Amino acid sequence: MKNTSAENPVALEIAQLEKRQAQLESALIKGQAEQQGYTSQFETAPNQFTQKPNRNELEKVRAELQHLKKERDSIEEQAGEVIADALANSSPAPDRKRSNLIDTALVMARITEYDNVNKVAGIHIERVGNVNTGDTLGIRRNSGIIGRLTIGMTDRNQGIADPLVGTFLGGTVDIQPGDELILPPD
Repeated sequence: MKNTSAENPVALEIAQLEKRQAQLESALIKGQAEQQGYTSQFETAPNQFTQKPNRNELEKVRAELQHLKKERDSIEEQAGEVIADALANSSPAPDRKRSNLIDTALVMARITEYDNVNKVAGIHIERVGNVNTGDTLGIRRNSGIIGRLTIGMTDRNQGIADPLVGTFLGGTVDIQPGDELILPPD
């Protein structure tokens, strides 16, 4: 008999029906042998059902078993199609570890203003000892990094920064007041 798991009710029901079919066939053979006057020297397993099996019940169990096997095959085929379709149409899963690093990174500074003409950002430094001239910080918005900038000059908790144009998505510099500056993960 096949190994079945409790997680698959169709397979469990098929296994139960196969067991019942074997019991019915065994009882039918034993009944035919007794009608012919023969006795079996082997004892059959005790039958949990007290009624005598008949051919109609056996045929009904066989038909139900065939129906369930066809249903199981159909479900497995549909599941295979769904999985293949999902794999074909899905984009690769994002790197969870990197996403977690971005989400949990400490905020080093925040954008206070941005001059689009001169391409200069004013920043408020929250970790005064950790932000220095020449550092490259990532601009975090929501849970992703939209670009990077280089710290130009700092004075206590204020400073200016220059965006690194090639690091922005789509090549367009989109810096807004309130964007967080973090140490970008490697």
